[in-house]
Amino acid sequence: MTIVFSSENKIFSYDTGENALTEIPCERITKYRDTVRSIQQRKEWKTSGSGANFMGMTADMIDADELPVQISGLAVCKGQLVYGVNLENVGSVYHRSFDPSDGCEGLVRASNNIAFGTFDCKGDELAISMGDSLHSLHIAVMDISGKYTEYTDGDTIEENPAWSAQKNGIYFSTAGYARNQNGVIAATSPRSIAYLDLDRSSMTEILSDEKYDYLHVKEDKGGTLYYIRQPYGGEKPRNDITFKDILLFPYRIIKGLFGFLNFFSTIFGGESLKSGGASANGVKSKQRSQQDIIIEGNIINAEKLDKINEASGDKLAGIMPQSRVLIKRTADGSEEIIKKGVLDYALADSGEVIISNGRHIIKIAPNGSEEHITKAKLAMNIALMK
Repeated sequence: MTIVFSSENKIFSYDTGENALTEIPCERITKYRDTVRSIQQRKEWKTSGSGANFMGMTADMIDADELPVQISGLAVCKGQLVYGVNLENVGSVYHRSFDPSDGCEGLVRASNNIAFGTFDCKGDELAISMGDSLHSLHIAVMDISGKYTEYTDGDTIEENPAWSAQKNGIYFSTAGYARNQNGVIAATSPRSIAYLDLDRSSMTEILSDEKYDYLHVKEDKGGTLYYIRQPYGGEKPRNDITFKDILLFPYRIIKGLFGFLNFFSTIFGGESLKSGGASANGVKSKQRSQQDIIIEGNIINAEKLDKINEASGDKLAGIMPQSRVLIKRTADGSEEIIKKGVLDYALADSGEVIISNGRHIIKIAPNGSEEHITKAKLAMNIALMK
């Protein structure tokens, strides 16, 4: 079995038979970054050297490797790797072989006004989420030539489409928007699970709860549903006050006061109160700790959760909260928690479940036993090639 996944916007495959991890190049991203580097090199003479300094023409160079790109989805389609890329205002879907040395990359579809989300392959068709932006994704079916038909719309977001294993239909997650008087999104409802019947062109809500988000729904060959459930709105803050909190009150008040004064000094005086701090005149400062990651609308403090999960005794601790669980739901409606702290997963025909917890990829057998596959940071978009 070969496991395909994205990690930090790179594509990898892992052969479980040979225990080999291989990076598969994404030519679209590589060419884009090379183009940016070439443009910067041609303009470098304008913004470097003593003459440029004298004329005030200096500029911060953009690190091409840090440009915002996103691997939006992965699928295995008739022995080919299909993947989606969003960069700047252009969304695209490509297909290629699994051979890293094969530089041939085929375009399925590209558009400067369409963003692509995740997708799932059945035969030569993709169940795909796509829309004007990543905030307005809807469900469509696209063939490998790029032709597509949209089936849903409205002021909603619909994500994680997955083909039914038994019927001609698609399962997906959906949520509605509440907007303020200016038309700006003010809130998102809890994500529910819905089913799109392609034969009848009808949609049915399968599962919803005002306290939870339901994500990444999939169906196995026996008709059993799997999905990720997490608290709606993310982890709730602790409301109780401990003795430790009381002791730390003076420190936190002083820290908060200094933070306000430092912000005031930086914005209005152009200089930070901290020695070596960034100024307000052009030097970029990080707005959020590198340990904070935004995953599906929730802020995940990776460092904190990593320590909490390790303290729980998990030998393969990940960075996802334990309240984000993978659930197996049988036809009679009974639920079983397969694994806590799951970022993403895939179902194997043999009944095994391949999961990512943000640090590791793990195989869970039907009897519940676990086997470590490989380390992988923020592995998502997991797909399997039999």
